[in-house]
Amino acid sequence: MKKQLIAVSKKLITLILGIILIINLPIQQSLAASPEDLQELQQLLETQLVRSYQQSVEDAVDARIDEIDNSLWSITLDNTDLIWQKVDGKPQVLMVTWTSWDGYDDKIGEKMQLTREVWTTPVPQLQTFISQFNLNEDNLTLRLEQYLGLPPENGKTKFVQMWVEPKDLFRPCPDPEIIDTSCSLKFPSNVEPQYQEWVNEKILTSYGKNGYPWTRLGYTYDWGSITTEIGASEYVVRVGAEVEIDSVINTIEYVQ
Repeated sequence: MKKQLIAVSKKLITLILGIILIINLPIQQSLAASPEDLQELQQLLETQLVRSYQQSVEDAVDARIDEIDNSLWSITLDNTDLIWQKVDGKPQVLMVTWTSWDGYDDKIGEKMQLTREVWTTPVPQLQTFISQFNLNEDNLTLRLEQYLGLPPENGKTKFVQMWVEPKDLFRPCPDPEIIDTSCSLKFPSNVEPQYQEWVNEKILTSYGKNGYPWTRLGYTYDWGSITTEIGASEYVVRVGAEVEIDSVINTIEYVQ
């Protein structure tokens, strides 16, 4: 409990200036600041954002039972929040990934075999979340980065929606099952050794200076919220999966 209180206190302190940026206060008018002062303030805000993000990475190292979310989006046909289609009698679910890679651009409406793991969220969870905010483009991008557990100014430029067969998805946590609404902290007895190796390797490489706040609990770490760390339900599309590219849309157009 003490650790949790300290973490929350640090988060409040480092976010307080970031909130000024997020709500886009007219700083120059209210403070009558010089250009030099504004530049210094901007640098301070950027520093606070980086610190807040790094604290989220440090906090994510320790996945605790009280951080388990029991309302993850399950990938099941009876989940009416999801968008489905059938191809040759096989159901496919619509997923989305945020990227700067141009390799999807000329594949719209086509099938492609993935040569790398792709981290995704189910459509339309992201759009539903971001629709509650009224932000300018810069702050909208920052809020997306926070919600998806990505570093500030990470350079993502577009959202790619793709149709994926459920068999090609897994949750990036010890329990990779996709049909329930929570993740266990322990490996189930039937998990393959190769998957345990994948998780353990990710643990070793995820939490450094340039790391990511991987929760290992089936959701992204929302480092921009004061009230919760729970972001979007996240899933990984396996290497070698054949997906159909539904759309490639500019970041701002996708969420507005």
